[in-house]
Amino acid sequence: MGNFKKEKGNKGKEAKPQHKGKIDLSIVIIGRNESNNLPRLFQSLPEGRGIEWIYVDSASEDYSAEIALQLGARVFRVEYESVCGPGTGRYIGTREASGKWIFYLDGDMVLRKDFLPFLERVRKGDNLPPQTAAFVGRTCNRYMDRLGTVVASRDYVVLTPQKHGPADRWGKEADYHGGAVLYRKDMVLEAGNWNPAVYQLEEIDLFCRVRAAGYSLRAVDLPMADHYTPFLSLADKLVLNFLPRRGGKKFYGTGQVVAACLCEGRMMQFIRCYPYPFIILAGLAAAVPLCFFSPALALFLNLAIATWIGFSKKWYFYFVYMGNLLQIFYGITHYQPLTPKYRELAE
Repeated sequence: MGNFKKEKGNKGKEAKPQHKGKIDLSIVIIGRNESNNLPRLFQSLPEGRGIEWIYVDSASEDYSAEIALQLGARVFRVEYESVCGPGTGRYIGTREASGKWIFYLDGDMVLRKDFLPFLERVRKGDNLPPQTAAFVGRTCNRYMDRLGTVVASRDYVVLTPQKHGPADRWGKEADYHGGAVLYRKDMVLEAGNWNPAVYQLEEIDLFCRVRAAGYSLRAVDLPMADHYTPFLSLADKLVLNFLPRRGGKKFYGTGQVVAACLCEGRMMQFIRCYPYPFIILAGLAAAVPLCFFSPALALFLNLAIATWIGFSKKWYFYFVYMGNLLQIFYGITHYQPLTPKYRELAE
């Protein structure tokens, strides 16, 4: 089962008791240095019989883990040398969760009350669509300035309004989810769990394996989570995408995912789930021979691809996917499978 060890940590105060007996919902939260955000998040969570809270801490330098203990969560701390990306914490949380369903959230999110009645319907399991592995609702970004003040908001940041369906009909089949998602635990494990060794695109990596196993994701048109995130200009976002390092982080996750897919023989599954960078690559590759016959045709082909992406997504996504290509070329040699080490902190 890997090199895992557990040991007692600091005792929490005023912790809510973990409910014994059968657990049907595990709420898995990941975070690093989230001490300012965790009280707000935990206040929004459902509690009671059949629910457990799990917080996986990625070697925080503040009191995030202690706060989560005080608020009633089971807390696991990732060893410093095992800290990689969001998939690391979700991988550990999935292993440790007892529930039939796992609700994954980030430490800087807040669960919306509008989603709680739907969550109860899922827990009861009445007439769920067959082969459904996961549900998502709407995530709204709350953009903050350096003082922590919300200066702007944007709804439907993960999926467009057209991708969601009515909640009373269990939503609509979707082809993407973000970090906030409700999954069947057994289906996550059947697909191989989250990959703990990639820095980004861990959601796509998992979902393409889930879909290859014959399961589906459904999006419901309900507010699900608010994500409190720093405000970044478009220029900042593009810099993050094109430069291999920014702020001490490594941004070559697309290459890592491609390397993992090649190692495991599932490259076509990944391309079907995330085709855009590869369509751009195909257009650029085709332009080389086309330039010998008709430079205008080569230019038209790539402009057509850029226009199509602009209409189906947004215009700047063409540059996002170009950044993904650079990440592939740079990061394909930076992948190494990881069995993370972690320990449980005791109350």
